[in-house]
Amino acid sequence: MTEQQTEILSPIFKSLSVQKIKTETEQTKYNNKLLASFEKFKTIKASETLAFINTVIADYQLADEKIKQKNKTQSVLFNPLTFFPIGETMHSFLIANLIDPNASHGQGNLFLKSFLKLLDIEVFEKDNWIVTAETGRIDILLRRLHPHTVVVIENKSNYAGDQENQLYRYWFQEIYLPNHKRFGDKTVEKTSKNNNYQVIYLTPADWKLPSDHTMKRPNGYDVNLPNRIPIEPKIWLFNKQIVHWLADASEQLHQDNHRLREYIKQYIELWT
Repeated sequence: MTEQQTEILSPIFKSLSVQKIKTETEQTKYNNKLLASFEKFKTIKASETLAFINTVIADYQLADEKIKQKNKTQSVLFNPLTFFPIGETMHSFLIANLIDPNASHGQGNLFLKSFLKLLDIEVFEKDNWIVTAETGRIDILLRRLHPHTVVVIENKSNYAGDQENQLYRYWFQEIYLPNHKRFGDKTVEKTSKNNNYQVIYLTPADWKLPSDHTMKRPNGYDVNLPNRIPIEPKIWLFNKQIVHWLADASEQLHQDNHRLREYIKQYIELWT
């Protein structure tokens, strides 16, 4: 409420709380005064609302004109990636290709190191990483033999529903089984406390979270296994962690690498 509105209404509220109208004449006069005050309040409120709307429209028109001028010189509204529908499979390939140190981008482990840094996974000079996409039903999979490391990424870029026991099966297949010969009955304990074993749930919105049924143990699995996946999935958002990762990595590109930098910039724009 503005100061002007408060000044108009305060005597009304004060009068209502401290006195009663005793005569019909006084009541009528008081009612007329009250109605006049509210009419004045209504007029001021309507005027302020209209002024606010006009300001918003003016600001929008000014911003729109600035964008048009910038687009004329820099084509900021032009993004070829928006011309093609990108499904979850393609998003997985695009991300995995950048993470893969042997991919055609020619940057070696630049994107990989930046990605693992966000996961707090230590990187070594002679690392040998294998990065796959859409293999064995897993959207993106990062594996390192020494020290043994596994990162499972479930991509939900297009809001697909969760499959029954999906994350649990991935954990069992890629993390539990490869370590069972080494740790035996202590496999769950050893891997769940080791930062080198992680599951990422990559989502386009913070309300799109893993369903309870995707993290439960499937029927037919050893009943001695945990009822629920023992590694809590990390929730990553495209417009936060992925954008942060790509922006950070692109800053490390050679100053003349306009081709790759522009591609990354355009991919970031899809999520911001």
